[in-house]
Amino acid sequence: MGKYVTKNQKEDEKRVVSVRIRIPIFEAFKGASIAAQEYGYSMSLSGVFETAMEDAILEFKEISGLDYHDIEKTNLDKKWKSQYKPALKSSTSKSRKRDK
Repeated sequence: MGKYVTKNQKEDEKRVVSVRIRIPIFEAFKGASIAAQEYGYSMSLSGVFETAMEDAILEFKEISGLDYHDIEKTNLDKKWKSQYKPALKSSTSKSRKRDK
């Protein structure tokens, strides 16, 4: 993609979720996250949660053979593509210069 123009993708959209986490686990994560910054690292709850969900989906795939990540990604791609016009084909001719 270009330097300033990027292609939007449906999979980039986020959803807010609410979960209950035991207090000692949450406080330990918060402390580790703060300490990680002192070492030049970062930890985010959303990153950990997303990774854990991906791992759970893969674990279920191994058990069942069903790849729900692929199913949902395919469904999102179909919906996304139906909402937008196809990209303009790039021409081989020289680009037009803007009048100044």
